[in-house]
Amino acid sequence: MKSITALTICALAITSLSSLADNSRPDSHAPINIMGDHTHKAGEWMLSYRFMDMKMSDNYIDSDDVSSQDVLEDYMVAPLEMTMRMHMLGVMYAPSDKVTLMAMTHYLDNDMNHLTRMGMTFSTDTSGLGDTSVSALVNIQQDSSSSTHYQVGISFSTGDIKERGNTPMGNVRLPYPMQLGSGTYDAILALTHKEYFANSSWGIQGKQIIRTGHNDLDYRLGNRFELNSWYAYNLNHQWATSAGIRYLNQKDIKGADSALNPMMVPTADPKLRSGYAWDLSLGLNFNLHNGHRLGFEFTKTVHQDLDGPQLGRDWSATLGWQYAL
Repeated sequence: MKSITALTICALAITSLSSLADNSRPDSHAPINIMGDHTHKAGEWMLSYRFMDMKMSDNYIDSDDVSSQDVLEDYMVAPLEMTMRMHMLGVMYAPSDKVTLMAMTHYLDNDMNHLTRMGMTFSTDTSGLGDTSVSALVNIQQDSSSSTHYQVGISFSTGDIKERGNTPMGNVRLPYPMQLGSGTYDAILALTHKEYFANSSWGIQGKQIIRTGHNDLDYRLGNRFELNSWYAYNLNHQWATSAGIRYLNQKDIKGADSALNPMMVPTADPKLRSGYAWDLSLGLNFNLHNGHRLGFEFTKTVHQDLDGPQLGRDWSATLGWQYAL
């Protein structure tokens, strides 16, 4: 009788453990702003849509914000603020339990406000298709309570790098932040690890984007490294809340677009694009248990150190939908 009871307890423990990494949990997916965080079983598909609204404001030199008048002492034009809205479409398919394929593209809508040395304000805007990426997510380790996988991918330049706009100087090529793509083939490398507990989970993901070659305008964007870590807690079987921290490191542009005058505005200077930032975020995941998921995350930059003058990051908000079939 005692042996039967012991076997029963062991069976219950194993059953409980096997459910820790169950995809039906609301925290089985990372906060919605983190891409490539999970894999699928053989034959599974997933469609996704995300909308992100990001605000940049104030000019920084190192970690100090400087006034527009300080910027205008050295430049004819000072950027005041920038808003970027991004629509992201994604599809995932798993040909096997080991490998999940992922493709993503996005549509951008950018606006930037400026102040001239003469006291005039003006704005520029661009919109259109951004770059498109394809990746493979490969499982390294996966058990009842944890998983690790790496991502290898490539980004194709489907976004325009020759956007123009009307300014007090006429219709001109717009600076680097207002362009829609990189103009190069870029490598994507990432590593993600997640661990699950009875009612919570945590994860960490490091991602590197490596720019290759030079585009048609004889420059390439700087490499970008991003490190995300998050903790999620299941409020019930459908809702999970999360808190996260992100480190972002951006390098300078190599080369230059000859149509841009780096003495006119800081955003046209390829040597003023680097720096790092720390972000904190709060999020919600909602699992409808019919294949559909909803997610929301708000992110606030709490510290940044930029080669400037350069517009600083302020906040971003991401709302997303995922459907597995």
